[in-house]
Amino acid sequence: MINDLRRLAVAGDPLPAVTVSPDPEDNFLLALAEVTRADFLVTGDKSGLLSLKRHGRTAIVSARKFLEVIGR
Repeated sequence: MINDLRRLAVAGDPLPAVTVSPDPEDNFLLALAEVTRADFLVTGDKSGLLSLKRHGRTAIVSARKFLEVIGR
């Protein structure tokens, strides 16, 4: 299983400095999204990440909204 994960994973090292989240503890997630060119960042953090709505190319959405987007 670990080898399967390694094949599918996108490495994001080193991470850029990001300081835009209302919660500084979440900035690494935005940095990961940036480096990996993520389409979506799915979170339940209503007062933090969700309030940003986007970071670069990455849409920041709730799990419910993500399921709507992918048609589930």
